[in-house]
Amino acid sequence: MTTSELAAIGGPGSGPGRFRAPSGIAVDARGRVWVADTGNDRVQAFTRGGDLVRVIAGRLKAPEGIAVDAAGNVYVADTGNRRVVQYTWWGGYVRGFGDFGRPRAVAVDAAGRLLVDDGGRVARFDTRTGAALPDAAEWVSSPRDSAGDGAGGVWVADTGNHRIVHFGAPA
Repeated sequence: MTTSELAAIGGPGSGPGRFRAPSGIAVDARGRVWVADTGNDRVQAFTRGGDLVRVIAGRLKAPEGIAVDAAGNVYVADTGNRRVVQYTWWGGYVRGFGDFGRPRAVAVDAAGRLLVDDGGRVARFDTRTGAALPDAAEWVSSPRDSAGDGAGGVWVADTGNHRIVHFGAPA
């Protein structure tokens, strides 16, 4: 397959490799594609070629966002359960972060901090200890997605204010 060819994974349904309202996607350092399969209350991982390699299910409710750090840990905005959870790359549960109103998107910055879009605020956590860090000062309205900038900050799609916001690395 050339880089200009279109590749598709899955289709509608609840079986392995199928989706109901996928909403979050991340790619890890090994090229695995991680998908928050919101309507099926799970996360699925695929090879670049589309082969299913992992399903994380059972504890999730309407997950919307997903991020993977450099070590392969997977962070899921478990929206329906009002939390963010961390899993190992093979699907083992590590920990939960915070008590949120509606976490929708997650990102991991270059310094290993977890950033969570939660209904108007951006919460931050140390991924090594799970400790909460000071929230970002700028409030956003209806955040939809976020991505680390590679330098310790994060970009947030601030849908309610029709803008993109950059949060720099905390001091």
